[in-house]
Amino acid sequence: MRTPHRQGPAAAPAAPAAGRLLPAVGFSAAAQAAPQVTNLVLTPYLVAHLGLDRFGVWSLVLVLLATLTVLDGGVGASLARFHAHRAARGDRDGAGRLVLASLAVFVCLGALVTGLCVLLGPALVAAVHLPPGLRPEAQRLLVVLGPLLTLALASSSASALLQAHGRFRTLAAVSGGSCLTYAVAVTALVRDGGDLTLLALLTAGRYLLMTVGGLAAGARHLRLRRPLWPPRAERREFGGYALRMQLSGFTVFLNGEIDALVVAALLPVRYVGVYAAGYQAAMGLRSLPLFAVPPMLTRVTHVFARDGLAGAVREFHLLEARWRPAVLTYGVVTTAAVGLAVRAWLGPELALAGAVAAVLMAGYTVQVALTGVRTCFVRAVGRPGHETRYSWCATVVNLALTVPLALALGVVGVVLATAVGVTVGSLYFVVLCRRSAGLRDRPLPARWLPATALATAVAVAGDLLVLCLGRHGVLPLLLAALPVLAGLAVAAALLAQPLTGGPKEEPV
Repeated sequence: MRTPHRQGPAAAPAAPAAGRLLPAVGFSAAAQAAPQVTNLVLTPYLVAHLGLDRFGVWSLVLVLLATLTVLDGGVGASLARFHAHRAARGDRDGAGRLVLASLAVFVCLGALVTGLCVLLGPALVAAVHLPPGLRPEAQRLLVVLGPLLTLALASSSASALLQAHGRFRTLAAVSGGSCLTYAVAVTALVRDGGDLTLLALLTAGRYLLMTVGGLAAGARHLRLRRPLWPPRAERREFGGYALRMQLSGFTVFLNGEIDALVVAALLPVRYVGVYAAGYQAAMGLRSLPLFAVPPMLTRVTHVFARDGLAGAVREFHLLEARWRPAVLTYGVVTTAAVGLAVRAWLGPELALAGAVAAVLMAGYTVQVALTGVRTCFVRAVGRPGHETRYSWCATVVNLALTVPLALALGVVGVVLATAVGVTVGSLYFVVLCRRSAGLRDRPLPARWLPATALATAVAVAGDLLVLCLGRHGVLPLLLAALPVLAGLAVAAALLAQPLTGGPKEEPV
């Protein structure tokens, strides 16, 4: 791999933000957690006021939106890396062109989706098991899917700009403010039997606030000068990278969002809501360690731009030695407790959602532990093809198992196929990175197993006590989180290897 040369204006410092990695991780976590916490808080409210059937329709629309944001040509997934490269060189002109070009692409995608939904909306609604009274409302929702897509992708562009410059504190403020505004608006305006179109408009408002706030906060990192469009060489480089990222992103759809579509095709639409609740819980827990990925990606990218491949490999080994033991302990504890926590959150009638969450979380634990830092590495050094190959390996295994396991186990079988697929794919990713760059893992600490076992016992015992209270909602969910946190604290104390330990870190 050829070390990229510095170009453009005077080279910027190796890292755009002062401070160390851990504070950046904390603010990155706050920024990414805000939408998830908002959804956790609002889900019981929406189920109660919309009813399970209407909530299922809304969940299906969100699945379609999530699917389309993944299938954006790889543009959204590539922005953080290319913004970070421009930040490392102090290239404000290039950053401005990148923002304008990405927004233009997102507007075109939204217009295309709107046209397709107008043409195909009736056929799509007819293909889903919907009560007759909800079909007109579902068709109206499809019409606003295109504008929602444009705004969702635009908000990711603004986030990538702040992330690349280490502005995680600002990113957290913008994300938290938009989510708080959205939550207040939903609870004030959505009543029993509420209009789903209104809910879609409120969601669009949240994305708009995030986009405008993020771009305003990041304006000092941009400069708009002619030519406003990136030159052909930059477009070619970005397009090639984005295509490989899209190939990886397509597997996200096949390994995740398609499960909801399978459920919608085979079962009444209310089961989409059941699946969505379990999937939301698992994805929320999965994402907590992944909050560290944006600052780690920024860090490794800057190290690569400064020190080349050898420096990026050294940085990988420093980060991975701390990442894997912590994530595996976290994953084991949360997998054991998530089923009980979902019951405390939504009640025993949605216990199946807890089983969905537990199965998915088991697979996600292996995936995040093995691929988190490796994903930062391959993206930073310009080798996203490795990520594509492992993603497609996971997809092939998943698709091969989905039908037989679904026939045998129903909804749980669908997510079990996903869990097995991502596990096999993650192991393949480890092999790929070892062969191409010599990336290796240290053995787990000797005390890891007893510490994790004790932490799991503390979490499960505490959540069983919470269930004995017989209460459900956000407050019981928060109570269920306390034993999990206590168990993780016990494990951290026994392992005596907190994330702040180890060799002295360079600034982010």
